[in-house]
Amino acid sequence: MSQSAKSVFIYGIYLALIGLMLLFIPNMLFNLFGIEPTSEVWIRFEGILLMATAVYYYIGAKYELILILKATAFIRFTVIVFFTAFVMLELVSPRVIIIAVIDFLGGAWTYLMLKKEGHFTRNKNKLSRH
Repeated sequence: MSQSAKSVFIYGIYLALIGLMLLFIPNMLFNLFGIEPTSEVWIRFEGILLMATAVYYYIGAKYELILILKATAFIRFTVIVFFTAFVMLELVSPRVIIIAVIDFLGGAWTYLMLKKEGHFTRNKNKLSRH
């Protein structure tokens, strides 16, 4: 498994664990980040969605699907923007920035590994499977 795939695989495990927590013990996770506890079922739905997303990360990593690996890196870069906006709008505790930093650093790790492995080329005239 390439380093870029390994970074996505590890991130997929992280997503699955967070998803399991949201499904079974959401308020424990919420307490860590200063989010109001909830008894609503919607957060458990989110846990299921995170676990489903983790499966895509696993498949992308296992089969070295470079397009998927690239997409995960860029998606994880955006989380910090949204979470920062939520904090600035005083919708959530500033502690959620910890999650955003984890996402950003994971995305950076994947991006740097993809770049090191030569999956970003400057030749725009040539179609590439990278």
